[in-house]
Amino acid sequence: LRGGEALVRARDLVNTPTPRDTTRHHREMASRGMPSSVCKCLLMLQAAAVFASTSSMPVPFSRELSFTNVSTDAMSGNDVLIMETLLKRSPLILNSSLNVNGLFDESDATAVSAFQSGTPGLSPATGVFDNATASALLGCCMQDGYEDDGTSARSLGMLYKIVVPLPSANRSVETSATLFDADNNAIMSFVVRTHGNREGGSMPWPDYGDGDYGTNALSSNGNTPTGLMYVDLNSPEPTDYEAEYGPYPINRVVEGVAGNAGLVLSESISLTGSAMRSGILLHTGEWPGWDVTMAMPNSDGCIHAHPDDVAQIWQSLLGLGVDVRENPYSSADYPYDPQGLLSVYLMPGH
Repeated sequence: LRGGEALVRARDLVNTPTPRDTTRHHREMASRGMPSSVCKCLLMLQAAAVFASTSSMPVPFSRELSFTNVSTDAMSGNDVLIMETLLKRSPLILNSSLNVNGLFDESDATAVSAFQSGTPGLSPATGVFDNATASALLGCCMQDGYEDDGTSARSLGMLYKIVVPLPSANRSVETSATLFDADNNAIMSFVVRTHGNREGGSMPWPDYGDGDYGTNALSSNGNTPTGLMYVDLNSPEPTDYEAEYGPYPINRVVEGVAGNAGLVLSESISLTGSAMRSGILLHTGEWPGWDVTMAMPNSDGCIHAHPDDVAQIWQSLLGLGVDVRENPYSSADYPYDPQGLLSVYLMPGH
């Protein structure tokens, strides 16, 4: 359930304007021998800092972006990289010479101005990426256009593939996923929920939702990103966390390959060397008050499935020759070769 996996390190807070997913704080802090009172204080300070930095901009952005003629003062970061990627999707910027490199240069200012000029309500065009411009860009260009093309797991050297077609941009709508073998033969279908934190932030666990669309997938603890991803089967999360993760082996997203997943779940794309998001799993939980007639609770970015289905996925994967790898509790510096693919896409017309 709790989609993030690593404590936000000081280096990441300084160098990465977009915070990483941040669940598992208490566990990692405790493993380092930090008292729970210190953990809580640090988390409160971190949360306050994140709130202060993001209160005037829509997530995943935390600051206004603008061009300066002094190259040494040029604004750079993963937030710039996300902005450039979304601008490239806009029909207003198709013929732009915009460089997608995470550095806010003159081509960025020109592209922002063109977007502002062509978008009602954003004039006059200033070239400054402000709150209104960021909101409009997220509104028009969040969808990556990724569609599953039927690529088999075997063609990429994998043993299995999980396909999740989304019937709606509203992630409160659950959908049916399918597990395929290496040659695209369907093994089983199962219900999943890909809703991250609610719009505006997280709620007390378990959060059974209010029907909202969910925080956008480019943001920490937002909805599960669309796109193609490498995944692997890991041993269960610790028994102390069965309520949140369930007692069965979990599928861990190791690396994003295409779509929004390729942007925020790839260490090679990120300017810091650490993926912008992490800790995305396919798992279940022992959710208080839940039964199979109900919708599943929201997550911090993970994919939720019913307990019996996750147990069956595990057994089916064993039958396909998939190994259960000892859980490293992180996708950073992942020590194994992934064994599967995960494809999440918004169905055409939605």
